[in-house]
Amino acid sequence: MRTHGYLAFVVGIFITAWVCLFVMKEQDRQAAEAFQRDTEKIARDTQQRQKAYFDTLLSIKGLFAIDQEVTRLEFSRYVRELDVKRRYPGFQAIQFVRRVPSSALERYAEQIRHDDSLQSGGYPEYKIHPASVRDEHYLIEYNEPMRGNENAFGLDLAALPPHYRALQMGVETGRLIATERITLVQDASGQPGFVARAPIYRRGASLITPAERHDAIVGFVAIVFRVHDLMEEVIDSPLLQHLYVRINDAGYMNDEKPQPSGVDNLMFDSAGKVGSGPRLPALAGLTRTIAMDVGERRWLMQFEGHAGERYSRNATLILAIALSGFVISTLIAALITNLQRRRALAHALRGTLDEQRAFQDSAIVGIALIADGVIVRCNRGLEEMMGYPAGSLAGERTTSLVNEGVADPFQSGMEGSRAHFEAELRRIDGSRLWCMVNCKVLDKSDASKGCVWVISDISDRKRTEADLMDAKHGLERSLGELALQKNNVETAHKDLSAVLQTLQQAQATLITSEKMASLGALVAGIAHELNTPIGNSLLTATALNDMVADFERQLIEAGGVRRSTLDAHLRDAKLACSIIAGSLRRAADLINSFKQVAVDQTSDQRRSFNLCSVLHDTLATYAAQLRRANCEVKVDMPESVTCISYPGSVGQVLSNLINNAMLHAFEGRERGLITISIRELEGDMAELRFRDDGVGMSSKTLHQIYDPFFTTKMGQGGSGLGMNIVYNIVTGVLRGAINIESEPRCRHPDHNHVAASRGTGRSRCRVGRIIDPPLRIGPAAYAAWRHSTPTRRIPAGAYTAY
Repeated sequence: MRTHGYLAFVVGIFITAWVCLFVMKEQDRQAAEAFQRDTEKIARDTQQRQKAYFDTLLSIKGLFAIDQEVTRLEFSRYVRELDVKRRYPGFQAIQFVRRVPSSALERYAEQIRHDDSLQSGGYPEYKIHPASVRDEHYLIEYNEPMRGNENAFGLDLAALPPHYRALQMGVETGRLIATERITLVQDASGQPGFVARAPIYRRGASLITPAERHDAIVGFVAIVFRVHDLMEEVIDSPLLQHLYVRINDAGYMNDEKPQPSGVDNLMFDSAGKVGSGPRLPALAGLTRTIAMDVGERRWLMQFEGHAGERYSRNATLILAIALSGFVISTLIAALITNLQRRRALAHALRGTLDEQRAFQDSAIVGIALIADGVIVRCNRGLEEMMGYPAGSLAGERTTSLVNEGVADPFQSGMEGSRAHFEAELRRIDGSRLWCMVNCKVLDKSDASKGCVWVISDISDRKRTEADLMDAKHGLERSLGELALQKNNVETAHKDLSAVLQTLQQAQATLITSEKMASLGALVAGIAHELNTPIGNSLLTATALNDMVADFERQLIEAGGVRRSTLDAHLRDAKLACSIIAGSLRRAADLINSFKQVAVDQTSDQRRSFNLCSVLHDTLATYAAQLRRANCEVKVDMPESVTCISYPGSVGQVLSNLINNAMLHAFEGRERGLITISIRELEGDMAELRFRDDGVGMSSKTLHQIYDPFFTTKMGQGGSGLGMNIVYNIVTGVLRGAINIESEPRCRHPDHNHVAASRGTGRSRCRVGRIIDPPLRIGPAAYAAWRHSTPTRRIPAGAYTAY
């Protein structure tokens, strides 16, 4: 009997141990995934931050590309406008390094000492350091900000081997080059740093071979970095409580053998200086090295995750699981042992009772022996009839079977040898029971022996008689209630009509708000798209104005200009005019596209239009949002599809589809793909298919997608009217049909497909089913238009938009 309990206890312990091991492995897996995400984020953020800084360096190079005779004042003003201290933390200085032949070194130094364009009185204390004898010198000429970087002013980089090697590589390759780990001469803190430089060549010179580039080199623009300040902006401080980050410089990318990691090439250590304090050991499996390309140099980012709240196991949870499993196993074992004992006893008792009461329980009526108002014995039938458990009715007084305040009918059996009557008895739960009672005295001479009573249940007959009477009265009441319900229904119909009208007004108001939101997105798109071409035009016009002023000054001072100067001025002016014309032409094209979209969505007039133009105008409106969402749009359609319909409604449908796709389809995805295709159908019809590789939707969401006010993004940008508006426009204004097919996806790119559906009608524009994903879905949809002219197809994938 105890064997089953022991077996249950052992099985419970094994299950508990398995659950603990599973939880430990799951915690280790989650810690490894969190460590990988953290390291990838730090490496990605570091790469992006350096790219932004290097883009700033290239913008300064562009300044010298426009005018290589940039003065110290102009350079200072340009750097000040960049506001690098606030916008780009980590910069130590921005410099211009000029190549000076040894023959012109003294004349150059004297010119710097008398340069008072930025500082009154010039720089009389200027000197070149360290002094060296060589054919060429690379001197730091412009140094912004000067405060705190005075030691770097006049520094000859050709005398410093690490810097000179980087300069030679920059001259030969023409690319941006970074130096190895250096200690900045202008930084007293001793923090590791490096310098990124971009070469500047003489304008118009041939740069095909390294020798030609060496002859054409003018100098370098450079940015000086402090690595510690740079990484403080990249790594979140709370994250450093759980992992160590080290960066080592492994040398140039073209070096045959990378440098081993050590103290000499250590660029950054999140734990502080080496040997500054105890370091927690790295957890098993939580080490990783990521290589990065930084200005033609190879940086190795080494990560170590250590014990802490983020990557360690939750010992409390594992202990709680083990303790709970032990307690549950013990209780189950005890319960099984006790249950086996109770079953054995119940089986023996059941056999004895069955043998004793077999003759009584065979009767379908209640039988009892009653003497002196006490039930001496009774069968199981009477106990069941009165609701008593087996054997509990024996020894009870007959008054327990009679309602309170009623005379005991079982006393009447003593008045004669037989009795027959109907009586209302009381069950153990208090309910009443109508019975037919028959009585016979066992021994007339000895009344103490009692009487045998036979009791049968006639409650069904009594209930049937009562139900007939209730039905008669209920029918009479129903006739009166029917008239009252009719009045209530009429009143409810009026109330529902009023509520429906209110809801329709609310829906119309929300649809208007949805259109105003689309107009706001259009305005934002116009502002963002026009900013770049107009800004380029303004910058070029400003540069052209400066060139004209300089040309005018030379003309007045010299009384004439040389032909080469005039040719250079005309060439620069022609280049600037072409840049301005191209930028303004791009702005004009964008304005025409936005203007057509705005006119179509506001006028909503039925007219002849080109479907390809409407699609491209709509995509141009959402170009900025699509770029920010990292979403690519591919278009596959004939070059010319002419429709006679409502272009504003078609644009509204496409806008809602694109908005819903960006809001719902690509949640948790770094990028997305939207495919829009159009093909011809029979009967002068065309099919438009809208498809994306989103995560799909459930069948429940698919069933409710057209319901007004239904959204899974309530309070997060969803109004619940996007697909309702699409459905109303397609089936109402465009008089077409709409369909959708989708299924949930486990965040893997895939396309959902939609079956074809055609609109009906004669010569009007027909729109088939068009759908937009309402919740993390990637549906496909299509629309069918009747068009008036034949079209020519283009290959699939031949056009990719945005």
